[in-house]
Amino acid sequence: MRPFFVEKTVASVLGLGVTTTIGYGTLLYAFTLLSLELEWHFLWSKSFVFGVFSLGLLVGGLIAPWAGRSLDRYGARIIMSAGSLLAALGLGLLALVETKLGYVLAMLFTQMSATLVLYEAAFVAFSQIAKDKARLPMTQITLIAGFASTIFWPLVGWLLGFLSWREVYGILALLHLLLCAPLHWWVLGRGVGGFVPVKTEKSPVLEGDKRTAFVLLGASFALIAIPTAAVQTHFVGLLNALGVETSLAISLGLLLGPLQVGARVLEMLGARKISPFHSALLSYGLLTLGVWLMLLSGVNVLFATLFITFFGAGQGINYVARGALPLAIFGTQGYGHLTGKLNRYKIIAAALAPFSFAYIFEHVGIFPALVLLGVLTTCATVLLVVLGKIMKRF
Repeated sequence: MRPFFVEKTVASVLGLGVTTTIGYGTLLYAFTLLSLELEWHFLWSKSFVFGVFSLGLLVGGLIAPWAGRSLDRYGARIIMSAGSLLAALGLGLLALVETKLGYVLAMLFTQMSATLVLYEAAFVAFSQIAKDKARLPMTQITLIAGFASTIFWPLVGWLLGFLSWREVYGILALLHLLLCAPLHWWVLGRGVGGFVPVKTEKSPVLEGDKRTAFVLLGASFALIAIPTAAVQTHFVGLLNALGVETSLAISLGLLLGPLQVGARVLEMLGARKISPFHSALLSYGLLTLGVWLMLLSGVNVLFATLFITFFGAGQGINYVARGALPLAIFGTQGYGHLTGKLNRYKIIAAALAPFSFAYIFEHVGIFPALVLLGVLTTCATVLLVVLGKIMKRF
């Protein structure tokens, strides 16, 4: 029987499950509600408030390779603990914002700190703790953090019922300062990093194949990030444009979280029989099928339900694939730097996608916009298939 935990990862899985849940909840999901407070308080436009947020995501992507190198060099314990302190400072600065310039600087700082505490950093930590067995703990923390929106949307909404948005930002900052930073320092332990380079395993890929594998994987990661980001951001508006009523669109949207978590549970249970490559290919196939089915969502409820089922399941597995597939292809040696470079292109694509898609949606039309997303997901899947044929080992 396959053990539920890899040896010596129980504390780190539980601890990083909590910290990544708080990370996504405070640094990303809470903004959905707090952005409204900023708009109302300062009378700023929605485009400005969200534009700065997207710029922060973009800058976070640009520093991802540096973050990866730091994780490799100093270890996850030091970098993730420091990241929590920086996130606390960033959220604290957002609580004190008075001007547009102050908002821009605070948001950029906060989103840069996010690069040090979310999934990508946690995946590096597990590559240092569990080496080539890191796939299982990677999946496990995504199961826990998959409920970040389920927890933090109601929590932030409840807090805003009797606190100001400044006080809420202050509480979010305290979560990083008093809970996440100590947890990172404790659960990662002295054996994970420090000022001594972490012992790593070499890549199983031949030296001559590395560049080709990196280009194909990076391009597929970037391409698949565009439709996932665009659909997530414009979900209700897209279904409305296709003729789906708002109430039904919202109901379908509520299924996304459970579908993602359910798909990750199945991925975890089948991890022994399915390679990381085939798991990634399954996620890409489901996302591609889901995006194409979205074109038919306005026909009847069945197609809309099939779209959300395939898309949600594919997205759930894709989070795991982002960490497990590079590990399987390149090994643990330099894993942080390599995934940092891969994530740079993915994060940049995801940051630009919502605005670019909105422009095409508005000026060209809903169906051409969705066809473009379908073509991009198909191309991403083809690139992954080509990668598999080149590597052959999968």
